[in-house]
Amino acid sequence: MAKKGGSTVRKRELLPEFYQTPKKEYVFATNAGPGPHPKWLAYDPVTLIRDVLGYARTAWEAKKGLRMGMLIVNNKAVKDHQFPIGLFDVINIKDTDIYYRLVPSNGKELYPLKIDKQEKDLKIIKVIKKVKTKEGKLQYIGHDSSSYILEDSSIHTGDSLLVNIAENKVLDVFKLEKGNTGLVYRGRRVGIIGKIDEVIPSTYSRIATVRLLKGDESVTVTRDYIVVVGKEKPAIKLGVEE
Repeated sequence: MAKKGGSTVRKRELLPEFYQTPKKEYVFATNAGPGPHPKWLAYDPVTLIRDVLGYARTAWEAKKGLRMGMLIVNNKAVKDHQFPIGLFDVINIKDTDIYYRLVPSNGKELYPLKIDKQEKDLKIIKVIKKVKTKEGKLQYIGHDSSSYILEDSSIHTGDSLLVNIAENKVLDVFKLEKGNTGLVYRGRRVGIIGKIDEVIPSTYSRIATVRLLKGDESVTVTRDYIVVVGKEKPAIKLGVEE
């Protein structure tokens, strides 16, 4: 019988660059499954617990910890060892006040940044899709597959929502426009934070781009590589590039 479906294995040498795991010591790695984040921009829980955060020595220990509910992601226990954990997700070790947020920093798309307990319920969600429901309301889909029904029709794809994940409530909206603060979360410029100076629309021969001002320098990146993280300054802690 012919094989159906994709490969169920993942080799370490093919892992994304941001993975903090020895790629030549062993052959295989835990495969991230389907979920709220794409595989190429997400950690699997085993690698995150063992190699990145250092709360386990082996995959067996990491999986046992997961079954016991030790890993809390966005206020929910994650027990599936293939659940993808990605951009701006808030991570907590059960029964501790240790919190991390996965952010673009230190030249990596995903870096576990320690945050204060006061920020554990805050998350920025980039709007990637806008649809109208059967009831005529507007539904906004985020980069993490979350969705919010709002009355504000001025929100567009590329804008961001500041959300309280504990209350599932939108606190603020950050537009992709001049004057707001943008963060590069993909590409060679990953981790750079600056003021949005201009949003340059696409043409027949050129993709849409955004020019950021960081001090006296300007950086132009693809529009899809930018997430708006605040107005005058980032609304959440993002690390050393602020």
